Amino acid sequence: MAVFFKVAIIDDERDSANALVEQLKRFPRFHVEGVAANATTGIEMIKDVMPDLLFLDVELPEMYGMKLLSEVSDDITWTMRVVFYTAHDKYMINALRNSAFDFLLKPIDKKEFEIMISRFLLEYEIKAVQEEKPVIQDTNRESSFMVILPTGEMRMVKTADVGFFRHISDRKIWEAVLVTGESVALRRNVSADFLCSFNKSFIQVHQSYIVNMDYLVMIQDNYCILYQPFENVKEVTVSRKYKKNLMDYFCIF
Repeated sequence: MAVFFKVAIIDDERDSANALVEQLKRFPRFHVEGVAANATTGIEMIKDVMPDLLFLDVELPEMYGMKLLSEVSDDITWTMRVVFYTAHDKYMINALRNSAFDFLLKPIDKKEFEIMISRFLLEYEIKAVQEEKPVIQDTNRESSFMVILPTGEMRMVKTADVGFFRHISDRKIWEAVLVTGESVALRRNVSADFLCSFNKSFIQVHQSYIVNMDYLVMIQDNYCILYQPFENVKEVTVSRKYKKNLMDYFCIF
């Protein structure tokens, strides 16, 4: 059964708020439950609506959006994702420091908006999978995850198709290496901890490598020897730090 999400908007610019409402109409699972034009009304609306997703203008007449969020934080007892948006990208760092889920620039780009919505849904689905993990572990169900491609398209990837992840340091991203030989780039905010928590078979063996243990044959001379079709992969190194963790966790003899 489809899950619907409550949305609230705080923006003193009527045209900007209306444009956002129009964008959201393309996504029927997201229902706009309230729109506020100032901080005072916005704070009360947040408490009343308890939105799953809040679009918060950075520059409000009475205060900055980051200040509003800090004032209401003690009253937020539910999971609420916050998307800051403004015409000025100089606020981006402060927004991220205030635990923003995302940051959009006005006028909001259609493709960027779609990516943000896809990322919200992906995070929700992953959380749902993790909460159901005890049940999944007792069945033969195969898990999968969604990847947002550079073109903005969405692609489902089965965990069984991932041999390992490698970190691309110059781009500061992780990419999944698949059984097909493809390397699929993940979003920049995806961390090693997140990948390892997503599936118990994903184990970090090096600062730059996470291995799907279902493909691991052995560790030889500090390199991972993998099953087909990764038998010719020679790059996956095991560092001293992670080798000890592997031994502590997996060795029983």
